[in-house]
Amino acid sequence: MTKSAQNSDFLSHKLILIYTTLLSLLFLSSCSLLPPVQEMSNARQSLQAAKKAGAEVHDFKRFSQARALLDLASKKIDDGEYIQARELAIRARTIAIESRNHAVDKVN
Repeated sequence: MTKSAQNSDFLSHKLILIYTTLLSLLFLSSCSLLPPVQEMSNARQSLQAAKKAGAEVHDFKRFSQARALLDLASKKIDDGEYIQARELAIRARTIAIESRNHAVDKVN
């Protein structure tokens, strides 16, 4: 292989690496540029399921905590703090599911 062919291969690999890195950075930054619509929807649905299962009565503390986290996530979205909003929405969903499960266990 000639020296110019080696340089060309090296340059091609370097460009691919740069391109891949830029795409990765773009993807990662888009996660913080977009509001967490799906996470908020999941949290709302989980809270609604918990309420329907009677968690508001049978597990008021956890149910209220999930609702408060969802409200805070909504405020973070309004403030443009999407990373924090996403984390709060995920926590709200998790707690709402726990609350629902607890309510179902208490009723049965």
